[in-house]
Amino acid sequence: MLGDGELPVGLDDLCALERAVDKEWWWISGALHAVAEIRADFPHAPTGRFRELQAQKLSLDRKRVEIAVRIAAIMGPRKAP
Repeated sequence: MLGDGELPVGLDDLCALERAVDKEWWWISGALHAVAEIRADFPHAPTGRFRELQAQKLSLDRKRVEIAVRIAAIMGPRKAP
């Protein structure tokens, strides 16, 4: 998972980080989906790894929001067309 350090300050760096986090988010979402399908067939299987993936996805969700808020603050309000 990507580091949990300070976010970059510049818009270009924030946008690059946003793309990287999005890629990781999609990977984790796919992995969770695959594990959930397997768990449906084997309901008594251990849940440890599944819970770890869920925690990673939640962390990525928070980071995505934090990045989006920072980008919005830099870009400022946009006028509707």
